[in-house]
Amino acid sequence: MMNCLIVDDEEMAVKVIESHISHIDGLEIVGTYYNAIDAFSALQQQPVDILFLDIQMPKMSGLTLLQSLPNKPHVILTTAHRKFALEGYDLDVVDYLLKPIAFDRFLRAIGKVFRLTNQAPVLPIVAPEVNSAPSFFYIKSDRQFIKILLEEVLFMESLRNHIKIVTTNGNFTTLMSISQMEEKLPPQYFLRIHRSYIIALSKVDRFSQTNVCIEDQTIPIGNLYRKEVFQKLSADLI
Repeated sequence: MMNCLIVDDEEMAVKVIESHISHIDGLEIVGTYYNAIDAFSALQQQPVDILFLDIQMPKMSGLTLLQSLPNKPHVILTTAHRKFALEGYDLDVVDYLLKPIAFDRFLRAIGKVFRLTNQAPVLPIVAPEVNSAPSFFYIKSDRQFIKILLEEVLFMESLRNHIKIVTTNGNFTTLMSISQMEEKLPPQYFLRIHRSYIIALSKVDRFSQTNVCIEDQTIPIGNLYRKEVFQKLSADLI
């Protein structure tokens, strides 16, 4: 049995990794942390075999945590940003997974760890019925095709026969209806809350019965969507 530690500041990403681990024989989660500082303290007290580590986190980044560890476990980086891959490999990580993480890609990363430790080949106990969604999609805008990372999307707004995609990396507009976009998006990450708006669930900072707030934007909840939206968002209330 190989002990695993998950370090990621996004609850949705943590749940995906936990789900993937639950389908693989020989892996056990011994801790989950939402910031690198707490994870650093935990690793001093309890070494682990595999560390699933997000890169961009508040206060201390995953790469800073990795550099501070004297005895590194097998590290699998998890992030939405491909640009960090080279730096991660310079720190001798096992693999680099782009979010949202598909199960087959996750399985290949774990297979590398098992080969490095001369363990038996890793096989899923029960493979998930549906793989995780791809981590990006392309839109046509200004006569070119632009790659949109799902992890960077904040929300989408209908503009008649166009849709505006608001991301952490800028805004993009494409010729498409909001209903067409809704059909293409993975429902575990996105939710339509109004006839004109789709939001990224993990980006919601606060919400009420009438609106949700994402960064500095207040987005209305439509009457027809209110019940479903509140049920979905309130599922994580404590």
